[in-house]
Amino acid sequence: MLEKLIIQKTLRVPASTGAAGDSTALARQLDVALLDVGFSASRALLEHIGALAPAPAMDLAAMVVSAVRELVGDHVQHNAYFIGFPDDVPDTAEFWTDRLRAAVFTGGGTATDEQLRDVAASGALNLLDLPTYGTYQHTYAELLAAHDELIAAAGDRVTLLRLGDAVAVEATLLYLALASSSTPLGEADLAILSELAVACVDGAQPAEIPVRENRAVLNGIRLVLGRPLVDVDTTTDVLRLACQVSGGDASLVTPTRFRAFRRPERRVLLAALNDVVGASPGKLGDVVRYAERWKRLGERLHPHLCGPHGYADGASGEVSSRSGT
Repeated sequence: MLEKLIIQKTLRVPASTGAAGDSTALARQLDVALLDVGFSASRALLEHIGALAPAPAMDLAAMVVSAVRELVGDHVQHNAYFIGFPDDVPDTAEFWTDRLRAAVFTGGGTATDEQLRDVAASGALNLLDLPTYGTYQHTYAELLAAHDELIAAAGDRVTLLRLGDAVAVEATLLYLALASSSTPLGEADLAILSELAVACVDGAQPAEIPVRENRAVLNGIRLVLGRPLVDVDTTTDVLRLACQVSGGDASLVTPTRFRAFRRPERRVLLAALNDVVGASPGKLGDVVRYAERWKRLGERLHPHLCGPHGYADGASGEVSSRSGT
């Protein structure tokens, strides 16, 4: 859901287009619910929700709460091995000694440290198999009860959620920001970029995409959806794109097993290659660096099936013969 993604990434809540009404009580309830997980709503956001009819206001409030709970991991029950964590954590040697005593004397009794050392030195002891190891000694509810004071103390550390524009506007802004990032995106952000690239495929596109891997992700979506590619200016961009849509490594660190491409996709890839080399013939030299991968890709592109001259026009035949693909 784009709205939730936008909230989690930007801390801006897309404005609702729902009917007007009076939901001021719901807006106050939302702010209280957000405070419980370390967030608060800006005045503009509360006023916006309060001015909606009950149904759209409830939908928006529920989505906001769900988004922030996932953001802080509150949708998952996180239990701690030691109920007093980070306090009352035993010394490592003390912890394993207690586990060992429980293993040696499951029926009761006592043992000296020397006796325990003899057991450990026997070579038949697996510490991970000792009784109670890896088993919670308390329930999740008991953990929460012991940490009530910590939860209450978190109220003075609040993250503010602000009112944003319509979801389409917010999606476009985030899409352009991620696509034009000057640093490589992490795996999670690349997944977000892919989702936004679908939603924004016919909207505004970034003037420049500095990171080549980001460019491959974005153009991979455009290739599959039959849209023109953007910002392809090297032959390696075409190779990265082919790797991306084949489910491989767009960074080209590891080889990719290319999938079979549909004829329209092959035409786009070959035309992009032709345009790059036609504008700057010297860029054909980049093919040598990944010669073996280009050979494998050439086997999948079938240039002789894509037009009377192999590629998009007569010049493309020259590219094919010179590159060895």
